[in-house]
Amino acid sequence: MASPAATAATSGSIWTTATYSTNNNFVPTSGKNLTNEYTPLWTDLLQAAVFSVLIFVTIVGNTLVIAAVITTRRLRSVTNCFVSSLAAADLLVGLAVMPPAVLLQLNGGHWELGEILCHSWVSLDVLLCTASILSLCAISIDRYLAVTQPLVYSRRRRSKRLAGSMIIVVWLIAGAIASLPMLGCFPNSQSTDKKKCSYNMDTSYVIFSAMGSFFLPMLVMLYVYARISCVIARRHRHLETTSSEPLNRRTTNQKERSRSVKSKRSGCSTPLESGGIPFDQIADEGEAENSGKRMTFRTHQQSCINRVARETKTAGTLAVVVGGFVACWLPFFILYLATPFMPTNPPNTLMPALTWLGWINSAINPFIYAFYSADFRLAFWRLTCQKLCRGRAGPIVQRRVKPPTADARTEASRT
Repeated sequence: MASPAATAATSGSIWTTATYSTNNNFVPTSGKNLTNEYTPLWTDLLQAAVFSVLIFVTIVGNTLVIAAVITTRRLRSVTNCFVSSLAAADLLVGLAVMPPAVLLQLNGGHWELGEILCHSWVSLDVLLCTASILSLCAISIDRYLAVTQPLVYSRRRRSKRLAGSMIIVVWLIAGAIASLPMLGCFPNSQSTDKKKCSYNMDTSYVIFSAMGSFFLPMLVMLYVYARISCVIARRHRHLETTSSEPLNRRTTNQKERSRSVKSKRSGCSTPLESGGIPFDQIADEGEAENSGKRMTFRTHQQSCINRVARETKTAGTLAVVVGGFVACWLPFFILYLATPFMPTNPPNTLMPALTWLGWINSAINPFIYAFYSADFRLAFWRLTCQKLCRGRAGPIVQRRVKPPTADARTEASRT
C-alpha cells in the first residue's frame, strides 16, 4: 500500500504532486494523475538474475535428457519413456511458467499482462507441475513393477504399451485438474485486484487440487519405495543364505568323495572294476561333473548378484528422486492447503518463495539421472563437449579418418 502523497509548491500557481511507490522511491507526478510505478530494487534485480540462471539450467538440462533418449539407442527403454515425459513437463515449466514469474518479480508483484493471460498462466502452471509430479509417480510404479515382476514386465510389447497408457493417463489427469475451474466446475476465487495474479483459492478446489497434484502421488511414491526396499532387502538375505549353503555342502561332498575313492583303491586287488573302468577315471569323471555344476551355480549366482546390485542402485536413485520431490514441493502444498482456512493471509513473499522452491525440482531432475546413470552421463558428454571439440577440430578429424579412394587402393595394390 502506497504512503500518503507529499505535495510541494513551485513557482507561480502551479502545483505538482508526488507519490511514494511501494519501495519508498520518490516518484514525481503532475496534476491529479497519480502514478504508482514500481522501480525494482537491487534485491529484485539479484533475484531476477538468480531466477534467470535457474530457467537456463532447467531448459538446458531437460533438453539434454530428451535429446539423449532420442539419439542414444541404449537409452530407449521403457523407464526412459517416463523420464522423457517428465523432462518434457519440466522443460515446458522452464519455457512457459518461470519467465512470467520473473517479470512479476520485477514489477513488484503487479500483473501487467491482462486477466486472460493471468488465467492461462495459472492453468498452465497447474497443468505442467501436476504432470511433472505424476510423471515421478509413474516412474516409481514402473520401477516397482520391474523389481517385483521382472519376468512379466520384461515383455517389451506389453511394457511399452503399458508405459504409453500410463503417460497418457498422467497428462489427462493433469489436464483435468488444471482445466476444471475454467470449465466452471469450481467457483473462481482469485483476487479481485486486477493487478494481482494468484491461484484459485476456493476451498473445495484447493483440497481437490492439492490431493490430486501432490498428496496422493506422494503417498503412492512413499509406499512404492518402501515396498522396493523390502523386496531388495529380502533378496539380499536370500542371496547370502544361498551363497553360504552350497559352500558348506560342497566341502562335505568333497570329503565324502575323497574317502570313498581311497576306500575303493585300498580294498581292490585288480586295477579294473565296474566293467573294466579304472577308479581314477571314475573319480575324474565325477570331479568334471561336479565342476560343471559348480560353474553353472557360479554363473547363476553372479547373475543374481548383478540383478540385486542393479535393483539396489535403482532404489538409491528412486530414494533421491522421492527425497528431492518431497523437499521441494511439500512446503508449498502445506501452505497452499492451509491458506483458505487461515484467519489472515500469509505474507506476500512467502507463497512466491515456496513456488520457486517447487520449480527448482524441475531443474534438479536431469542432474539426478545424470549422476546415477552412466549412460546419461555419456550421452550428455557426447551431445555437449564432444560436439564442441569435434566442431573446433572438424577439418583435421575429417582429414584423418577420410578413407582412401579407389585410385589410391589400385596404386597401392600395383606397388
